[in-house]
Amino acid sequence: MQRYWWVNHKQTFKHEIAGGFLWSPKFKSNGDRNYFYDTMADAEVGDIVLSYANGKVSYFGVVVEEASTAQKPSEFGAAGDVWDNDGWFLPISWQKISPSIQPKLIWDEIQHLFPQKYSPLNGQGGGNQGCYLAEISEQIFLTLMQYSLEKNPILFSTIQKNLATTSSALRRQITEVKRTVNQRIGQLQFRNEVIKLEGACPITGVASPAFLRASHIKPWRVCETAEERLDPYNGLALAPHIDQLFDQGYITFDTSGSLILSDECPPMIPIQWGFEEKISQSLIEVNSKRKSISTIIIAMFLNTK
Repeated sequence: MQRYWWVNHKQTFKHEIAGGFLWSPKFKSNGDRNYFYDTMADAEVGDIVLSYANGKVSYFGVVVEEASTAQKPSEFGAAGDVWDNDGWFLPISWQKISPSIQPKLIWDEIQHLFPQKYSPLNGQGGGNQGCYLAEISEQIFLTLMQYSLEKNPILFSTIQKNLATTSSALRRQITEVKRTVNQRIGQLQFRNEVIKLEGACPITGVASPAFLRASHIKPWRVCETAEERLDPYNGLALAPHIDQLFDQGYITFDTSGSLILSDECPPMIPIQWGFEEKISQSLIEVNSKRKSISTIIIAMFLNTK
């Protein structure tokens, strides 16, 4: 499974980007182990790394070989005087992010995504001193990349220019990374737009984005175009348990926005989950665009009964 990493490397940034690698000592200067050094050995081929230096995320890279033991690069000079010479060398294929991303400027929007423990950023959105390579969630990566992609939609178009010397298998892997990232960023954009449009789950009233899912009205698999897949009017913001009912065809909404319950839905579910009285009530706003989609879904829903 592909993993995501964040490296804080202000002192060695220029050398590591230019050289296509990351390097860290294996132990602290006192001989103790360091979680943020141990992670170097955990990174695998195809994993993605975000580069953070001088307050900015300016590069992302793909791991091209697993880490191996290597001496401290001589080009580090005085930057690594306090580090042990024995360390980890991790080859990376770097790609510039333009425009770069300054986490501090959007910290209020992204702070909740970062872990309490082993976070690469501190509570103010600056670099966490002592952190070198930290694992991050896919959502952190996609959210940050979305900010840059909104200003530069062709961000990934030049990624293979730097791969001329790599194997064909790796180039295929990088291409797959590009495809997956673009697709998931699209899904994240869809989620954000749906939640912005809807505001809350129409059945439970839950409004916190952390507890909402963006569910497609017309399923992703049967959408005919990318525009249709990403159209926020083809989506509903639903609480997770309600989303499960909707996704499995136990509930839907008619062309007036009223909630419909399938005959296949266990009768105790609406009672136990507290929405029995909302059946047949108009709960979602319907416009001409959503109505045409709803008509299709009603037909699909009735055909499954």
